[in-house]
Amino acid sequence: MNKHTYLLSTIGLLIGLFTLGSIALKTSLPKQRLIVSPFQIRCSTVDSTLDQNHARFELHFNDYSQIRNEPFPEIELSCNGVIHRFQLDSTLMHVLDVSPGKYKFMMMRSGGYREIITDSVYIAPSHKTLVGIYFIKNPEPREYKDPYHPKQHRHGRPGEKVALKPVIYLYSPTDLAVDVQLTPKGNFTYTYPAYEKGWNGTVEAKGGMIINKQHYPYLFWEGNIDGISSLVDYNEGFVVSKENVTAFLEEKLTEIGLNEQEKTDFITFWGPRMVGSENNHVQFLFNEEYDDIAALSITPKPDHTFRLYMLWTPLPESTTLHPTPQQLSTIKRDGFSVVEWGGSELTFTPDVSLTH
Repeated sequence: MNKHTYLLSTIGLLIGLFTLGSIALKTSLPKQRLIVSPFQIRCSTVDSTLDQNHARFELHFNDYSQIRNEPFPEIELSCNGVIHRFQLDSTLMHVLDVSPGKYKFMMMRSGGYREIITDSVYIAPSHKTLVGIYFIKNPEPREYKDPYHPKQHRHGRPGEKVALKPVIYLYSPTDLAVDVQLTPKGNFTYTYPAYEKGWNGTVEAKGGMIINKQHYPYLFWEGNIDGISSLVDYNEGFVVSKENVTAFLEEKLTEIGLNEQEKTDFITFWGPRMVGSENNHVQFLFNEEYDDIAALSITPKPDHTFRLYMLWTPLPESTTLHPTPQQLSTIKRDGFSVVEWGGSELTFTPDVSLTH
């Protein structure tokens, strides 16, 4: 073999080895996804400015509105049931001074983001705990084209909508062991606490429920539910302008009989969403009608069970509706009582209003 042939062979071998190495790297190193916890404890250290009876949470919010030159978002934060409402500023930080102990957080922010709910977080005496808060944007509904009506576009799977924040409150004059079974007409996407063949625990006379030695003010679930869109009747209900959303909800929920905590939870969840539309159609489902969304069974059987579900439809600007005002059911409360509320956002389709 002469030198020229040897050199060509060597170059060819090197090129082959480089190509094989590139293929191996491409096939053996899958793309990695960065998964970030919505509530991330960064560190907890002793703060010399705090005595043994005090501690501090320093919440740092990761917010992308600055990138998009949007206003700073409003935050609603519940710390062991105490509500704090504030608007973020350029510091993207909020400080909570507390007593040492365990704390559960629930947080919501404006702009269509998922609620953050935590387990118990312990903070030691004289400590400052830094927490990173990462709100996750609610996914945009997928567009679905009906093969039988190709000019009509809907969102999500045919007939499927998300049941948003149904919550179940349980009240008993004495501590009571209960078993709660919930069967959605679809599938759960999230529950809190975890739904493990049901929720089993003790309803406390002072309110809330103990499950696995932890206290929960209510039971929470969300799910993808089939057929919700078919439940609305645009000939009945209420048309509510964005300016009247809060007053409307306060009036109707008081008439129905929700207590102050239930009304606050309902309005602070739905109000910020509804004011994003100039006009809204609202229809309520009550009690047995709720079974078309999810069946609820509780042992022992409550003396009173009241279930309320809101069908909310943001209306296009060109739409004019004149529904018959809906007659509202009211809550009875004595003995072992259960109250549940939830709702769904629907997409307005004129053909639905003509089917009832």
